[in-house]
Amino acid sequence: MSVAPDIESKFVIVTGADARYFELVSEQIASIRRLPQGADAALAVLDGGLEPGQRQALEDLGARIKPLDWPDAATAGRYAAREYLKINLNKPCLDRLFPEFEVMVWLDGDAWLQTWEAIDLLVAVARKGKLAIVSQASRLQRRHIGLRRRLFGWVEPRGILFKNARRARLPKRLAWSLVDRPVLNTGAYALSRAAPHWEAWRAWQERCIAHGRAFTSDQLALALAVYEDGLAFEALPETCNYMGPWRWDEARGALVHEFAPYEPVSVVHLAALEELRRDRLATVRGLDMEDRPIDLPLRFSAFRQGFMNVASEDS
Repeated sequence: MSVAPDIESKFVIVTGADARYFELVSEQIASIRRLPQGADAALAVLDGGLEPGQRQALEDLGARIKPLDWPDAATAGRYAAREYLKINLNKPCLDRLFPEFEVMVWLDGDAWLQTWEAIDLLVAVARKGKLAIVSQASRLQRRHIGLRRRLFGWVEPRGILFKNARRARLPKRLAWSLVDRPVLNTGAYALSRAAPHWEAWRAWQERCIAHGRAFTSDQLALALAVYEDGLAFEALPETCNYMGPWRWDEARGALVHEFAPYEPVSVVHLAALEELRRDRLATVRGLDMEDRPIDLPLRFSAFRQGFMNVASEDS
């Protein structure tokens, strides 16, 4: 799966953080800088409520701190107490925030790099004018469409895109057009500055946040730009935005895909793992290469300090 494109255009890796995410973003930057390809990579952090000392610390790690505005006065009034939502509302605006770069690569603040492979793939696809992103329709899914049972045998679709589209009061046709569509996970994506996706993404987000949730608006709006407007994308391997289940290969010293051929995970994304985001030594249950249960600390700080060399439980 290795790709080594001739990346001629400049790219920047962007993330976002508030004060609570400072440690996670610091670890993300450390994970990038430890890799030879990331030693001098351009990095930026969208400021969703960092403290002054935290801003300085991230700048000392070589990251540019980008202050953010609310898109309009109404949104500012609605979400003023949740400054971190500026990050979600500005994810479709990276072309405007970083016009000096040809390609913008986004990584959520609770993600880190185990290998550089995802960055090569993200940039290579984005340079073709397409959205580079990971689809959640994959061999990792146990269920593809969520359903809720109702009275008299009726069932209600509960897919994330459908549910959020209904919450945003989008027309029924649009909501139902998404009912069986896979989520394109905005935890990691890349686009070229010249791609048409940005304007479409922003237009859809403006509609989505009128009545829907700001926190999910970026993902819903991007799905509409792709599925409704037909803008081009390529679905990257799930190792480019991996959210489990987790497997540890002690021989390689690496987190790997759950299923054969057990490719090393490139982007480790701690989505929904709230305890790990709070405690760097917290663990999740995974498997070793012999399918034996194993407790894995997934924070990069634990990985770097050797805590990943844990022992399997007796079978």
